[in-house]
Amino acid sequence: MRVIVVGGGIAGLGAADRLRDDGHEVVLLEQDSEAGGRCRSVLWHGVWAVTGAFAFLGAESNLRDLAGKLGIDQPDGIADLTAAHRWNVLVKRQHNVGFGAFDLISAAKHPFIPLAEKARLLATLPKLGQIAVTGNPRDITSAAALDDVNACEYFRRFSPTFVDYFLEPCVAMFCGYGEDDFSLAWTAWSTAGRLSWSGDQIWSFKERGAGRITWELGQSLAADPCVDLRLGTSVVGIRTGADGAQVDAVHDGRVETIRGDAVVVAVPGNKVAALMPDLDAERRSFFDSVDYAGHHIVYYLLDRPKGDLLDTYVLPAADGFRRTGNLRFTDMGNGTTFAHSQWKDWGCRQHEGASTADLLAIAWSDVVEALPQLADTRVIDSFISRQPDAICKRPKGYIRSLRRFLDLGSLPRIAFCGDYLTNSTVGQAHWSGLQAADNLIGRRD
Repeated sequence: MRVIVVGGGIAGLGAADRLRDDGHEVVLLEQDSEAGGRCRSVLWHGVWAVTGAFAFLGAESNLRDLAGKLGIDQPDGIADLTAAHRWNVLVKRQHNVGFGAFDLISAAKHPFIPLAEKARLLATLPKLGQIAVTGNPRDITSAAALDDVNACEYFRRFSPTFVDYFLEPCVAMFCGYGEDDFSLAWTAWSTAGRLSWSGDQIWSFKERGAGRITWELGQSLAADPCVDLRLGTSVVGIRTGADGAQVDAVHDGRVETIRGDAVVVAVPGNKVAALMPDLDAERRSFFDSVDYAGHHIVYYLLDRPKGDLLDTYVLPAADGFRRTGNLRFTDMGNGTTFAHSQWKDWGCRQHEGASTADLLAIAWSDVVEALPQLADTRVIDSFISRQPDAICKRPKGYIRSLRRFLDLGSLPRIAFCGDYLTNSTVGQAHWSGLQAADNLIGRRD
């Protein structure tokens, strides 16, 4: 079988890898100059700076299996980032409140939550705890029963403090979401399940950071004679018929029609409908509803030691920080500090048309607003990784909409994969690519 994989992010790479292992010919099309999508890294001033995903979850064993397959799972090359992901919320722009694990139980026990609110918050645990017991960690639609309310709206009834100084800043830090961008269903499923990012090991690679896994997999695929990896290739149309599949692609200004037996569509969900003119109305309606949160990352090299700066500052929208969500600082040991800030979706949309220079200036003004002691600090260098479509939003109703889409079944010669079908962790997106490949292989058999 000759399969065309459209999109070389972690989902598309995973699908291509599974297909080539099963003996199929693969044409992998990626519009950027390097595979990896939102899981890449660049070397900047001697530091590997990730341009999207920061780390992996230990419970997502498919990534450790992949690292082993690629020969990059040596213990001395793995970085345990669990402790580094401890976080401090800057409350009322004055006090830093340290929080522990990213889960509801830890938050409800935290002394910062007022006693009366804590009691009301703890009363919600039995209902939500059912997700941890009965929910399928590989099936987000198993939480659909809780999909009728936004998470912040739900929890604000019980504890405004929890929403303002734990839930909103925490989810904004990881996802860039605003209060209306995630449902109770997604929150309960993604934090309580066995593949959650709460209370589990968080890891990455010492070399290249999170981007190493996509770099190595891309190199492995490029070296395989059964894989035709085409970088710098934009797809403009996907069609299927009784005699096979056709993909129209543009490379160096030249349009080419690539033919195969099937297609794996591994682009962000909000890009799918535009590529498939023959898509039926029900599926088109679903894809038209998929929206993504922006999550820009700004890196700085500061002409000062870290000094008394904390490792992490998380900035709550309740105190006016709607644009920048968090700051991180690492002492380089030579009198300079490596720092970065991450933007929330609101800021990305507000400044969608701004130049890179303007974005860098705005971002630094946010840093100084949060930490006035940095006002006189010289920024030696800075750059921004613009991620306008970083993480799929999951507002109320999304999971039920996804269930209706999945209930429509498979299309002939087409399989879909990507973070919008599950969660936006690297491991879940990769797993969706494996599933898409298995779907096509099973139908072929």
